[in-house]
Amino acid sequence: MNKKKTEATLVGYRVLFDKKGNLITERTSTDLKYLKSTLSRRDYNLIRTIIHEATVRLNDIHNQIEVALDARK
Repeated sequence: MNKKKTEATLVGYRVLFDKKGNLITERTSTDLKYLKSTLSRRDYNLIRTIIHEATVRLNDIHNQIEVALDARK
Protein backbone atom coordinates (compact mmCIF):
# COMPACT_ATOMS: atom_id res chain seq x y z
CA MET A 1 0.00 0.00 0.00
CA ASN A 2 1.42 3.39 -1.04
CA LYS A 3 0.41 5.97 1.54
CA LYS A 4 0.29 9.57 0.33
CA LYS A 5 2.11 12.06 2.56
CA THR A 6 0.00 14.85 3.97
CA GLU A 7 2.79 16.73 5.75
CA ALA A 8 6.24 18.01 4.87
CA THR A 9 9.07 19.41 6.95
CA LEU A 10 9.67 22.93 5.69
CA VAL A 11 12.53 23.93 7.99
CA GLY A 12 14.63 21.93 10.41
CA TYR A 13 17.39 22.76 12.89
CA ARG A 14 19.35 20.23 14.93
CA VAL A 15 22.18 20.57 17.39
CA LEU A 16 24.29 17.41 17.54
CA PHE A 17 27.13 16.32 19.80
CA ASP A 18 29.32 13.50 18.51
CA LYS A 19 31.55 10.98 20.32
CA LYS A 20 34.64 13.09 19.62
CA GLY A 21 33.12 16.04 21.48
CA ASN A 22 32.28 18.06 18.39
CA LEU A 23 29.19 20.22 18.38
CA ILE A 24 27.44 20.28 15.04
CA THR A 25 24.48 22.36 13.93
CA GLU A 26 22.42 21.23 11.00
CA ARG A 27 19.95 23.42 9.16
CA THR A 28 17.65 22.06 6.48
CA SER A 29 14.90 23.53 4.39
CA THR A 30 12.60 22.24 1.70
CA ASP A 31 13.46 23.01 -1.89
CA LEU A 32 10.24 24.69 -2.97
CA LYS A 33 10.79 24.10 -6.68
CA TYR A 34 9.50 20.56 -6.12
CA LEU A 35 6.35 21.80 -4.41
CA LYS A 36 5.54 24.79 -6.60
CA SER A 37 3.38 22.83 -9.03
CA THR A 38 1.28 21.37 -6.21
CA LEU A 39 0.67 24.60 -4.29
CA SER A 40 -1.56 27.57 -4.99
CA ARG A 41 0.27 30.84 -5.66
CA ARG A 42 -0.85 32.13 -2.26
CA ASP A 43 0.40 29.04 -0.40
CA TYR A 44 3.66 29.00 -2.34
CA ASN A 45 4.38 32.64 -1.46
CA LEU A 46 3.37 32.06 2.16
CA ILE A 47 5.68 29.06 2.54
CA ARG A 48 8.51 30.84 0.73
CA THR A 49 8.23 33.73 3.21
CA ILE A 50 8.10 31.35 6.18
CA ILE A 51 11.22 29.50 5.02
CA HIS A 52 13.06 32.76 4.41
CA GLU A 53 12.18 34.24 7.81
CA ALA A 54 12.95 31.01 9.66
CA THR A 55 16.32 30.72 7.92
CA VAL A 56 17.26 34.28 8.90
CA ARG A 57 16.32 33.62 12.55
CA LEU A 58 18.07 30.23 12.65
CA ASN A 59 21.22 31.83 11.23
CA ASP A 60 21.08 34.30 14.15
CA ILE A 61 20.71 31.44 16.63
CA HIS A 62 23.60 29.58 15.00
CA ASN A 63 25.82 32.66 15.27
CA GLN A 64 24.86 33.23 18.92
CA ILE A 65 25.79 29.64 19.78
CA GLU A 66 29.15 30.05 18.03
CA VAL A 67 29.88 33.27 19.91
CA ALA A 68 28.94 31.70 23.25
CA LEU A 69 31.16 28.68 22.60
CA ASP A 70 34.08 30.81 21.36
CA ALA A 71 33.84 32.91 24.55
CA ARG A 72 34.43 29.76 26.62
CA LYS A 73 37.83 29.09 25.02
